[in-house]
Amino acid sequence: MSKLSNILRMIELLHARGKMKISELAEELEVKERMIRIYRDDLEKAGIFVEGEKGRSGGYSIVNKSFFPIRNMSSEEMRALVFAVEKLVSKGNVLHAGDAQAALDKLNAVQKVEMDKDRYVYFVQRSRPNYDVSDENRKYAQLQEAFSLKKKVEIVYETSSGRESTRTIEPYGFVHYNEFFYCTGLCTNRKAMRTFKLSRMKRIQLMNEMYTVPEDFNIQTEFPKLGIMKEQLDIELIIYPPFSLSVPESIWGENQTIEYLPDKSIRYRATMSGKESAKKWILGMGASVKVMEPIALRDEIMEEGRRLLELYDTF
Repeated sequence: MSKLSNILRMIELLHARGKMKISELAEELEVKERMIRIYRDDLEKAGIFVEGEKGRSGGYSIVNKSFFPIRNMSSEEMRALVFAVEKLVSKGNVLHAGDAQAALDKLNAVQKVEMDKDRYVYFVQRSRPNYDVSDENRKYAQLQEAFSLKKKVEIVYETSSGRESTRTIEPYGFVHYNEFFYCTGLCTNRKAMRTFKLSRMKRIQLMNEMYTVPEDFNIQTEFPKLGIMKEQLDIELIIYPPFSLSVPESIWGENQTIEYLPDKSIRYRATMSGKESAKKWILGMGASVKVMEPIALRDEIMEEGRRLLELYDTF
């Protein structure tokens, strides 16, 4: 597993089991114990604190649990759990009814968060960012904290022209698009909705002043209005090994379909958001991909290949 996958798995383990020894975490993740300490340091750089307790009964435990709910629980599994707990409550089991009702309240709360999350976090390209724990993760964690507490933030922001300005913003939602994270919200300086690229935020300061997200706000309908997201593009590719093995592991576009071919290649079809983003992804696979549709995109990829040949012919 990758370092990022191991870190996320470590968070899940600490959520599920509470305090765990370094040796137990190392065994679960199949790494050396020193890597567990490195993971802990990386998490703290991102603003996610893991407490360490020494001694025979010591171990690691996670502090800010609200940032990372358990991954991969389907809506069907959630409904089944709620149904089971409701049945226990309805039977009036005196011994367990109180605990069951408390569990039901928590499940309903988690279910509401799951239902609402698409209003506030939007992955335009469905591939998830594979950042190592980095400065951008720290900024994202800070803004997520502000969003969860509904507190305004003051940022120092660098524009595309290199000019810096201080803004006060109310974070309404987050978008991952074309390899970058954006925060969408109300800029109180301009009294208008704005989208801010996290990589251009030079400083983020949590404020005490509170704000409220409008009831009708939906990040998926709001973000395209702000002019960053480009046109959609229906593509068809033939992808060869080794990428034909790894591409199916993620969802890279809307309406994605994959047809497995006899020579171990795949026929890939999907709707991508933005031609430049699609080109960057395709070019990243080098000679292991052939564009079938659209013809205009295929011509642009071929032209890029010719330019590469000319570039290397100069040596």
